[in-house]
Amino acid sequence: MAVASILSLICTALLGLVDLANIVMIFLLSTFLIATALGRNAAIFSAFINVAFFDFFFVTPRFSFSVDDSQYLITFLVMLIVGLVTGHLAARLKEQISDVLAREKLARALQTLSRGLFSAQSDEQIIQVAKSALEEPIGIEIELFITDNPEELKQSKFDSQTIAWAIQSGNRIFHEIDEIDGSSIIFIPIRAELKTYGILIASDPTRSIRKHGLDDLLQTASNLIALAVAQLRSLKAEEESKVEAATERLKSAILSSLSHDLRTPLTTMVGLAENLQTNHPELGKESIKDLETIRNQGMRLAGMIGNLLEMARLQTQGPTLKKEWQPLEDVMGASIKHFNGAFPNRRVIAHIPADVPPMYFDEVLIERVLSNLLENAAKYSDVSTEIVVTASFNSSQLLISIQDLGVGFKQNPAELFEMFSRGISDTKQSGMGVGLAICKTIVEAHGGTISAKNNSSGKGSTIEFTLPIFQYPEFRQS
Repeated sequence: MAVASILSLICTALLGLVDLANIVMIFLLSTFLIATALGRNAAIFSAFINVAFFDFFFVTPRFSFSVDDSQYLITFLVMLIVGLVTGHLAARLKEQISDVLAREKLARALQTLSRGLFSAQSDEQIIQVAKSALEEPIGIEIELFITDNPEELKQSKFDSQTIAWAIQSGNRIFHEIDEIDGSSIIFIPIRAELKTYGILIASDPTRSIRKHGLDDLLQTASNLIALAVAQLRSLKAEEESKVEAATERLKSAILSSLSHDLRTPLTTMVGLAENLQTNHPELGKESIKDLETIRNQGMRLAGMIGNLLEMARLQTQGPTLKKEWQPLEDVMGASIKHFNGAFPNRRVIAHIPADVPPMYFDEVLIERVLSNLLENAAKYSDVSTEIVVTASFNSSQLLISIQDLGVGFKQNPAELFEMFSRGISDTKQSGMGVGLAICKTIVEAHGGTISAKNNSSGKGSTIEFTLPIFQYPEFRQS
């Protein structure tokens, strides 16, 4: 209205010097300039106002909306159409220029984000880089959560149900807070390789997140963040794997070296003790008893060293199984006989069903498992109590349990099967905590399971393991 009024005053002063056709062009130019400055709606209003002002101030009879010559109606129509078209085109061009500039700003922000993520070394640095690259340059508010624990996402000030749904579905979710002023929020899960690492929440109180492709940029930013997080996780896992492998190699090398260095003098010491007992009967009873103690302790220490060597071999090479069909009675009898040689004063009671089928396993390794479990039961129970070995089976597996009436377990029984883990008790027993770890490795290599528990009576404990039952070839039907 102001522009049309000013132009009318100026053109009225120049009415004798400027032709009406040129006045029309001046009004059309004002519509074009208004469209570039104020947009499409102002340009449309300007086109109608300019036609009205031109008719009122310059077309005879002046200062009225009536016309003497009907030809002016065509002029009004052309003036209106040209004003509307030029205004629309100018406004559209302005919007396109604005959109290009906005998208250029988004592209620069995305480039900055990409460079920053390339050098990020932690989740905290990734969050800092994302906020710095996106918030201030684009003018939005960002909340970024990177975590493997979904419970931590509830700390956000935004709706936890929406966050949970976005993470569960893997799709971005829009919340249009006010459709009039265009403010909105978008929830984008940070997802890569079918795994969700967190969520990105962006809000803008002044415009819609969908404007100028901002939602697509945020989706791309989320993908870049997800790739950076996945790369960090992969590098961390690879580094941990290398450290763990190097630790295991070093541990195995140390164990193997120490065990070999100790085994030779121990064998010599045991051999000398046996030689003195056999070839020097003139020695006194006390000396013979001391030699027997030396021999027994040497044999026990040799057994411990054997366990260390076996565990080092199992960890580095894995168990090598030489499976054959074996009667369970023979293997269990050999284990009990070996146990009685080391613990002659202990009584073992075995309950084996008469119809137990032949088992397909490595006889030497299963015998070692039984010997270790019997020795473990003897070490943590009184010499006057019995050790009970029970076997039972069904169509798919054999269950063997070793029960004692000792002190039981005072910690989580599952921890006993870890390397160098020993039972907590009031007894002062020797050992290095590798026997049960060996048992677990051997049993699992056969496809079985092993577990430990305290007896329901409150006294003693039970260790049991399972082995799969295979159909003996003799009983297979053709």
